[in-house]
Formats: sequence, C-alpha cells, structure tokens
Amino acid sequence: MNTKTLFTGLVIVISVMAVGIASSSAVPGDDDLLANYERGDREFKRFEIGDMIVYFHQRTINEAIVEKDFIVYQFDKDTEELLNKKIHWRSGLPEHVTPEITKQEAESMVKGEVQFTRLYIISPESDVFPLKPTPQNPCWVVRSVDNGKSIVTIIDAIDGKILGHGVPPPYTGFSLTGPWYFYPCDGWWNSHYQNAEYWFNTMGYYTEGVVWPPEVKVRSHVQTCSTAMFYELAHGGSYNFASGCIAGNDPEHTSSSEIHDWIEDYTKMPFTFIGSCEGMCEVGSGTFSYEFRKGAMENTVTVGYCHMSEPQCNDAWIYSISWQDAMFDYMNQSYTVKEAFDQAIADYPMCLDCMRFEGDENFSVVPVVTRCEPEFIRGDANGDKVIDVADVVYLINYLFIGGPAPDPLWVGDCNCDKVLDVADVIYLLNYLFFGGPPPGC
Repeated sequence: MNTKTLFTGLVIVISVMAVGIASSSAVPGDDDLLANYERGDREFKRFEIGDMIVYFHQRTINEAIVEKDFIVYQFDKDTEELLNKKIHWRSGLPEHVTPEITKQEAESMVKGEVQFTRLYIISPESDVFPLKPTPQNPCWVVRSVDNGKSIVTIIDAIDGKILGHGVPPPYTGFSLTGPWYFYPCDGWWNSHYQNAEYWFNTMGYYTEGVVWPPEVKVRSHVQTCSTAMFYELAHGGSYNFASGCIAGNDPEHTSSSEIHDWIEDYTKMPFTFIGSCEGMCEVGSGTFSYEFRKGAMENTVTVGYCHMSEPQCNDAWIYSISWQDAMFDYMNQSYTVKEAFDQAIADYPMCLDCMRFEGDENFSVVPVVTRCEPEFIRGDANGDKVIDVADVVYLINYLFIGGPAPDPLWVGDCNCDKVLDVADVIYLLNYLFFGGPPPGC
C-alpha cells in the first residue's frame, strides 16, 4: 500500500470516528435484517446513525457509477422496524458499460494536475454535471487543479469528446456564495445558496441572498439583531474564507478573528451553515464554528462541510444539494437541527463522512428565533421608535440609492407580504397621509 492510499484510508477512518458513526459492508445473504427486504448479491453499506440502522447501495453498471441512483433502508435500531425506504432507479439503462476511452487517455486530455478520475452515467437531474442534453454515453469525470483552479472536465467515454465542465466543490471557505475562480473572478454556487435562501424564507426568516458579497455585506449580517440564519459557500477553511471579489479579479477574505470582533457586542448566531470545503474540520476556539457560536453549546448550532474537495467526498458533493434540501425540509417540520442533520444523513448516507454538526443537539429553528431581545415597531424603518415621514425617506434611500437597511429588516415590511419593496413605501404613505391601516400583520 503506498503512502497516498494509506493517508486517504486514514482520513476516511478518522472522519467516521469524528461523527461517531460505525460502518460496514453487508449483503442480503449474510445480513438477516437486510435479507427480509432484499435478495441477490447487491452490496450495501451498513451504518448506525442516531437511533437508526441504515443500509445504502449505490447503483453501478460495471465500473460506472449511475449518478443519483441508489437504495436506502432505514430501521429502528432497537425494534428493527422498517422506518423508511428510498429508491431512485432509472429504467432504460444498458446492462453493461464498456468505455472505449481509457482512464489514462481521459486524464491526458485535461489541464493541470489530475486529482482523481471516475466513470459516471450522468443523471438528467444532475446538480454538478449540468449538461444539456444529458449525455447518453458513460463519461469520464476528471477533477484537476490548474493554476490554483479546480476544474471538473466531462469526457465522453465512447468517442472521447470533451462535453463540458462540472461544478467544482469549494476547494479552499466562507460566503453567501463566493466566486468559483479568481484572477479573474468567475462563477458561483447558484443552486446551493438559492436553496438555502428559499428554505430560510419558508421557515419564516427574511433572507437576503447575495452573489459575491463584499466584506462589508458579510459584516452587516453578523453585526445585527435580525440575521439568525447564516449560510455561506465559498473557498476557504475553518479560519478563513473568500466570499467576495475585488475589482473583478482578486478574492476578498474574511477571517474567523474578524467574526470574533464583529459579533462581540451581539448575541451568538443561532444557525450557521459553514459551506467551505474544510469549514467544519475544526470547531475549537478561533474557528468559524466557535466564533459564530461565541463558544456556546446552547441555543446555537453550526453545520457544514469537511474535506469536501477530497476524493472520498466526491459522492457527497454530488448529493450535497439533495442532502441540504432534506435537512432544511426536516428543520422546517420542527425537527431539532441535530435530528434534521441525522435524518438527512440517513436519507443520503453517501454524505456522512463529509458533513459535520456542532452545538446544541436540542435546538430547533422553528418557530422563528431571534438574536436580540429589544422590541421593534413595524414601520419604524430608521429605528427611532416613531413612525413618521423620516421612515418613508429611510425606506426610499434603502430601496433606490443604496442606503442602510432597516434593522431588523422586517420592520420595513409594512404590508406584511414578506417582501421589502416600493409597495411598503406606498403602504406607509397611505397610513401617514391618507388614513390607511397602520403597518402590522
């Protein structure tokens, strides 16, 4: 066994130990519980996740991974009752796959240093290989690094054509959504941050989604009473991230020590998603996880990624939006964040080595939680405790000429439609001058 293989194996073992989840292989003939529901020789991975025993099978055809096709069983650990079965299995696929282009030939076609290569049958529902039309042939997916840029190249394994590029993972941070590349800046994780924005709004939190936010914007969501749900996906690690872009070229960095300074006079962040690829590998003093929680383990949590750019997390990256969507859905159903995290991992066990949780295991974000105690008056956009024409001017400045936002943001939502726009200015004018109803829900 060479040193690289040994190191990769150690990373996987340490990752499993870190989240306290045991795993093993199982086939129906050798596993009595699985044999009650499965026949044949399909190999499953068996996990113990929370109060569940979970079996996961990734579909392959010969050596090709069939993206998004899998079987998951979830059983109660004590009673062995079947709790849930999830299956996604496409029809019409060939029984055998034989690439005409070798792995070595595919790797010779890409730029930079190859990190790893895998053969896929790409799904029409793919989040990270968004090719239209969806390739019918199996494809080599080669991840490489060229001049500091992570590149995912998709090559037809039959005719050798380069079909396009996939979405790279956040290989080095922090953001709402930062750039994929720098020098010059390019790309962003659109589906990820919009999914978080959707769910935060659905849970009852007014949410601002921003592409390439400058540091001043990041700071404004830390130094506030209104932002209780914070999501970032950018290049970086547990101590540093690059969410913005300076002059269209250079990364703009924020450090965990800056979070420490910004949040000092404010309460801890109730929920933080740290989506940098190494963001949750460390959670001790001085890290993003620690600083957003202000070191607390009550009424605050952080979740996110660890080693997402490493080969062992490639499948986790492919399913990262599905996992995230499931976790937020469970949170919206009033699961505790830890219950939602565990259930999402049970739904997508291919993610378990690469997702992390830290904080209060009994904490729920539904119903809505707030960061600060003072009462605020809806319609009092400038926060002076009086609703008057100055609030109209304040809203106009914010909406049209880049003035500061109401804090908390929802006080400016005068008509309670969960959107801060010109309709709120008109509503406030009607109240102040024409006898309309007062702001309020």
